[in-house]
Amino acid sequence: MKKLICIVFSSLLLAACSNENSHPETANEPKAKKITVQTKAHEYNYDVVTSATTTTFGTNPEPKWTPEQKEAKMFWSVQPPTGIIKGNYYKNERQFDGGNKGILELVTDDSGKLIQVEFNELASETYYESKYANASKRLSDYAFFQATNARTDDTLVTWVNGITFLEGQMLAENRLDGNFQTVKGSSTSARNGMMPLAAEMKDWVKKPFGFYYYGIAEPLGNGLTARLQVVTENGEIISAKYDEIFADQKVEITDSALQSLYRQSKYYSLDYETMTGDDFVAFADGLEKHILQSQDLLDIPKQDLASFRNYEKVATKLSAEIDGAGT
Repeated sequence: MKKLICIVFSSLLLAACSNENSHPETANEPKAKKITVQTKAHEYNYDVVTSATTTTFGTNPEPKWTPEQKEAKMFWSVQPPTGIIKGNYYKNERQFDGGNKGILELVTDDSGKLIQVEFNELASETYYESKYANASKRLSDYAFFQATNARTDDTLVTWVNGITFLEGQMLAENRLDGNFQTVKGSSTSARNGMMPLAAEMKDWVKKPFGFYYYGIAEPLGNGLTARLQVVTENGEIISAKYDEIFADQKVEITDSALQSLYRQSKYYSLDYETMTGDDFVAFADGLEKHILQSQDLLDIPKQDLASFRNYEKVATKLSAEIDGAGT
């Protein structure tokens, strides 16, 4: 009789069920379990393993799907958790695998429980596809680049699938070290980048380091989500990052000219940068510069821009949280 194993990722509203009968593997591959991960918006089907998988990089298989068929089969989400998150902040980063840069950020509550785990990776300066050199693999169109490659025809997963799956486990199990399941076909960054960084931080989160995180993400109703993340050190603002993330489905984006940018963010999208002349990056960097000078999310020059009005909405709410913490 088949045994059913269920794992509940309550923090991300995920439910994963796996079947112990594994799929046939090659002699060099670890055995994989087929799991289904359900979210509010989508159901994922993954083969997961508990060790590294053999890379298919350098191979050039014949495509099994048309681009339209493959787009319908693949799905990943870049949406941040909505609402306000605040807690003790930790960050660890380093280069791995030929110059790719991994960045792991953690937030814990006062009891030391993980409440946010987020890994980002910047491709190396010498990345073989020059468009993505130094680009965010999470919030640019890098995952689409992976999806168009025939090497993902069997796994139907991208970098984002592998990382968000691992983040969910760390949150649900409230641990940073030991072995984890990873998505077959998307395990390299998880195992070589994220897991070593997390293991180094397992003792860090046992006590506050003096850094505190205030974050807010709020849907704007037009296929965009505004996100503002602030970090303080002993009460002083040392980082203030604002971004707007496009919806996971292009039909949710009301501006048809921007629908091709779904599952990307304005700050990190290479194509949005080309379309707008890097205006949003300059806007967001300018916001941070003023905030660091004034130490106030709202004491900044007014701008007649939709993005500035979006920023003010979330900044007003987050500023109240920061002010309340200081009283």
